[in-house]
Amino acid sequence: MRFLKQDCRTEWAHWLMLGALSILAFFYNLPSSLFGVTEGLYAAVTETMVRTGEYVHLSLHGQSYFNKPPLFFWFQALSTKIFGWGETALRFPSALLSFGTVVVTYWVGRTLYSATAGFWAALVVITSYVTLWFGQMAIIDPVLTFFMTLGILGLVRAYFQEGTSWWYVVGFVALAFGAMVKNLHAFAMPVILFLVLLWICRDRTPLKSSAFWVGLMVFVGLLGSYYAYLGQEFIQHYVLKENVQRMTKLAGDTQGSAFDAYFGKRPIMWYGFVVWFDFFPWSLLLPSGLLVLWTQRPLQRYPREAFLLMWVLGYFLAFSLFPEKHERYLMPMVPGVAVLIGYFYHRVFETRDLEVWKSAMYKPTLGLLSLLCLVLVFLAPFLLHKKWNLPTDVFPWWYQLTILAGIGVLLYSMARKRVTVALRMVGVLSVALMVGVVVFVVPGIHAVASPKLIMTEVQSYLHNPNDPIRTFQHWNWRSDEDLYYWQHVHNGAGVIGGERSDQHALEVLEHQVEQSGSLIILMTERQYGEIVNPSPKLSTTVLRKFLRPKKTILLVSIALKA
Repeated sequence: MRFLKQDCRTEWAHWLMLGALSILAFFYNLPSSLFGVTEGLYAAVTETMVRTGEYVHLSLHGQSYFNKPPLFFWFQALSTKIFGWGETALRFPSALLSFGTVVVTYWVGRTLYSATAGFWAALVVITSYVTLWFGQMAIIDPVLTFFMTLGILGLVRAYFQEGTSWWYVVGFVALAFGAMVKNLHAFAMPVILFLVLLWICRDRTPLKSSAFWVGLMVFVGLLGSYYAYLGQEFIQHYVLKENVQRMTKLAGDTQGSAFDAYFGKRPIMWYGFVVWFDFFPWSLLLPSGLLVLWTQRPLQRYPREAFLLMWVLGYFLAFSLFPEKHERYLMPMVPGVAVLIGYFYHRVFETRDLEVWKSAMYKPTLGLLSLLCLVLVFLAPFLLHKKWNLPTDVFPWWYQLTILAGIGVLLYSMARKRVTVALRMVGVLSVALMVGVVVFVVPGIHAVASPKLIMTEVQSYLHNPNDPIRTFQHWNWRSDEDLYYWQHVHNGAGVIGGERSDQHALEVLEHQVEQSGSLIILMTERQYGEIVNPSPKLSTTVLRKFLRPKKTILLVSIALKA
């Protein structure tokens, strides 16, 4: 009884810690400006849907939008009805379901191994860079990740725990919602993974379960009804045309094939390079976890370990074979990697299998982690200044001192061969790095380079705050977020000299200034220095500089020379 009470207290402590960290990671920056990776595009679709009342046939800037199904936008629309229109409402579904992914990952780790495995797996989800950066954004990938992971939980609980076959229904319902949010691969990847496990284990028991087939029929019924409701036009454009093209070509590229993409800017092994950064700092333990897992010979004797190995490697292979590659596409892979790290901690903390840990080259691994954390403390401020123009003192001295102290404890634990203490310090450092990203880096970036900042600053300089926000010559420097704030929040934007040569665009600009007497307009530093400023007819004054990665945007006041 005493041990049972102690386990309950430990579990409550786990949940309190994970809950507090999740709130900080996913909800702290919700009110910040929409910033990137199609947040503005999806917000524009949702705003148009709510304003027009057209919830089935989506549109973007006056044209039909078939790139994604509407379920995600329904989530955003419902959130805006509850919280009012704004960044918090648009991001809330992603943040809430990112927290849901933490909870579901905990239960997957606990179902397969132990509460220890579940806790450390959930901590990996919270503190990995890819989750921190994309988990709160108003994009589809965090929502897709939740439903795919919940589908995995349904399958593993039904298969590995007796008397829980009804979890098959839960799993298939979750996978149906995943396919309704984005694509059929949300269903195909987990189910193929599960069927391969059954084939390896020579086990047909799930296929004889009525709950399995009921779940599958519910999946077919939900998805079929959904597509029938959306109509033939959506099925033709999205289900048939869009999906086939994405499997065979890069998005927006009607000439290059998938084979061409494998040797292009983001080749077939591109994820093999970025995974080390996207899963940092836990990625340094990934080789050790795979080594420990492989030494079990899981394909022969251990179905749980076999499932985990196929989960990690199978997802990585599948995503690598997709022609279109982005860091956020790796989000559904995070829970599998997290459970692998949780399994590694389970072997050390629960089974006390320290010999396995010693065979996994722990000294080089933790030594490299210490070195990288040390480099981050001193080098990261300069890298952030170079890329985002953040001040070099973005991290306060006490934060840097805390990281250094953690590195010192980690090195001391390694020297004294205190394996469990060293592994706990990896968790402490990961939480400290998470705090740095959430509390200092993200707010710092939004303070100097956010699209909302540009809009509010431009409004303050306009003769009339309701005047359109004008840009010069072309849109090639703006992002979806800029356009969202100008057209859907400010309700007015325009291009002067759009899609024209430099000389013709300048002539159009001069004509506009002659008609209005003066003009306030946005342009790039190159446009200003090479096209506008040399004009003998125009008198220009730079009112404001907006520093963006790889370019500087200028707000310029233009009048005719006397």
